[in-house]
Amino acid sequence: MSDQSTTPRSGHPHVRGAFLAATASISALVFLIGALGFGSYFWLGNKIQHVEDVSPPPGGGEKGIVDAPCLDRSCNFLILGSDSRKGLTPEEIAAYGSDAHNGGVNRSDTIIVVHTNPATGKAVILHFPRDLWVNIPGVGWNKINSAFEGGLNGGGPDLVARTIRRISGLQINHMMYVNLAGFQHVVDAIGGVPMCVDRPLYDELAGLNIPKAGCYDFDGRTALAYVRARHLAGDCVPDFARISRQQQFLRAVLNKVLSPGQLWHVTGSVPAIADNLWVDNGLNPIDLKYLAEQLQGVNTGNADFRVVPTVPDSVYPNGVFTSIVRIVKPQADELFRDIRENKPLGNLGKEQEDTPPSPANIKVAVFSNGNPTAAQQVLDTLKESGFDISPGYFADTSTLGQHVQGSGLLYRPADSDMADVAQGFLPNLIEREAKQGTLEGYDLAVVIGPGFTPEQPGGSSGAAPPSCS
Repeated sequence: MSDQSTTPRSGHPHVRGAFLAATASISALVFLIGALGFGSYFWLGNKIQHVEDVSPPPGGGEKGIVDAPCLDRSCNFLILGSDSRKGLTPEEIAAYGSDAHNGGVNRSDTIIVVHTNPATGKAVILHFPRDLWVNIPGVGWNKINSAFEGGLNGGGPDLVARTIRRISGLQINHMMYVNLAGFQHVVDAIGGVPMCVDRPLYDELAGLNIPKAGCYDFDGRTALAYVRARHLAGDCVPDFARISRQQQFLRAVLNKVLSPGQLWHVTGSVPAIADNLWVDNGLNPIDLKYLAEQLQGVNTGNADFRVVPTVPDSVYPNGVFTSIVRIVKPQADELFRDIRENKPLGNLGKEQEDTPPSPANIKVAVFSNGNPTAAQQVLDTLKESGFDISPGYFADTSTLGQHVQGSGLLYRPADSDMADVAQGFLPNLIEREAKQGTLEGYDLAVVIGPGFTPEQPGGSSGAAPPSCS
């Protein structure tokens, strides 16, 4: 890793620090396309690479990717991140392993459906765990990531889309794809991503080595290692823990790209983003325009991160032990139905078994209780830690609904696990139960009083890894 990615940043008294590739690209395009004008849609339509037409999918039947316009209605975009090593340098292949080392077949280890709703201006970002045990059309039972085995131009995207439609009823309108090299290039193109971690992180197989808790500037290579890692201390269910980190990283991307002052900084990244995206042939300039318009409303507060409700399990195909995850019913069916019908989702798919809540799903408001400088520093840390900071910053506690002496991290009794996650990034804040009827519209309230000086995330030695039940 580069020095940039492993050396904590400084500036405040505290230390500052593949969907995701494709979805990070979408995030950047939110402002970029609008800034460049309508002509940019046609330029991008020619610049972005398109998936070739393929033969009928295994078992026959229609293709899963549908050439259907998204105008004036909900639309589902399938985001695929492949573990293909194509485009990596020899050094990177040595770090991540070759395709042959990886089994010699294509897999889509990041599978996300982005559901946009023009009526609300919001988007649901739904993760499908890579180890999800499903009945793949024309193939049979296997992990969902194996549906991509045909590869980008061998029917892989179509078969993933058909599989998702079979289990969820979600009709896929369009597809976006990126590989490992593309992910790195996209992150580097937007100037890296400020990211805080609450403990040291090491995963040799993913190439991740962050020896200290703190805040960093993640370059493409570090970001890739972070979102691929599945063997970190405290990962009780590796597939679930990785999705939690992916959501956190994406929220940090949104927090950066959608921040005031970032537009002109990232405008130059459009060519690099376009060069590293593959889309279906039906995704035309008009649909790109629609997507950009829909996602302009998707600030950090309007992006709703969910995971298909699942539990860990195992199977023995051909007598070989295989770890998988299974869909939980009726919760999964309810989540799919509510997404299709654009209904409120409640808490469906927000948390996963034996996995702490992702910062991406924790909505935090920050209040200054006479210490605006430290309160702003705390807000910056939460932003760079991938929390949902859409409630914003309040210059005083008059709207909080209860008196707080000094500083504190306020939570509802039912949300103590969220408070524990947040305290990992704000280690010297005392957790306090909130008064009943307060915290309306957000999960946690951070109150910063006189004399409070934020510590770096994780404290001096880093937060303890989560414990497994």
